[in-house]
Amino acid sequence: MIGMHLLLFATGVSMLAPQVLTRAGWAYRSPTLGIAAWYATLVAVLSAVGVAFVSWVAPWQGADAPVCMLWRWCVQAAAGGYGLAGRLVAFVAAMVGAAMAARLVVTTVRVVRAASTRRDRHLQMLTLAGRVSAELDATVVEHPQPAAYVVSGSTRRVVVTTGAIDVLAGPELAAVLAHERAHAAGRHDLLLDGVRLLEKAFPRVGLFTAARSELCRLVELRADEVATVHHAPISLARAMVTMATAASTARTAPASPMLAGALSATGGDAMERLHRLLTPPMPLPGVHRAMIGAGAAALAFGPAVFVVAALVLPWLVACPPLMS
Repeated sequence: MIGMHLLLFATGVSMLAPQVLTRAGWAYRSPTLGIAAWYATLVAVLSAVGVAFVSWVAPWQGADAPVCMLWRWCVQAAAGGYGLAGRLVAFVAAMVGAAMAARLVVTTVRVVRAASTRRDRHLQMLTLAGRVSAELDATVVEHPQPAAYVVSGSTRRVVVTTGAIDVLAGPELAAVLAHERAHAAGRHDLLLDGVRLLEKAFPRVGLFTAARSELCRLVELRADEVATVHHAPISLARAMVTMATAASTARTAPASPMLAGALSATGGDAMERLHRLLTPPMPLPGVHRAMIGAGAAALAFGPAVFVVAALVLPWLVACPPLMS
């Protein structure tokens, strides 16, 4: 049965992918490929589970195949063919699937509503307390704590505090703002929101926890890459150190909700970012990039390809008729 194959595939990928990707040196050298690989993994697992569930609701039936035994047992058990115990097991299995789907839907609605409310309030506060600087192409907020971040939404806004403007030299401030614009242009907030939603819905799934942690790290490395195309890496490194030092030594001002940006200039693993800025890694050869990209694409589209193959070659997933 196609569902059994896909569930085995999803289980294997969920167990192996975090171990492989968290240790992949090429992801450090090419954050873009790392981000693509993590999302290819998530797409593969979610699509495999989704198609498996659909195949149980509307299974293919035709010729005899050993992999169909589980489906036959489930249907016969639900019909009472194995007594009350069998019917109970089938009922529990169906309820587990329905509960997982409901949990994902409910969590999605709650998270989206909460995020939308926070974003709207933040934008209102920026409208009242911030001023748009044409020179910086950013919204400036009066606050002594040095910070720079992006406010997510349809019109992503780069925000910088007067504290950051005061402590950073011109090239450093320009590099920080370029880092934040890279987050906005790359839609990094959406990349992180998606995996955070999965982690919140299924907090015990190790794949989602690992993906959230690694994607938070990789989007910062990617933003650094983009920022240092037109700005000196040393300027961004100095800005990070200056802002972190100023924030840790000047605690006189209370924390402000205005500084609650999800993607800030000092986010991610600071030591890793500094090391990468000061000692840039060698770029991946084109052949390696192509191979990794092809592998990520094959992983993401694997379940869909298997379904198409099942339609072309029905014997792969055909089940015998339940009634003779």
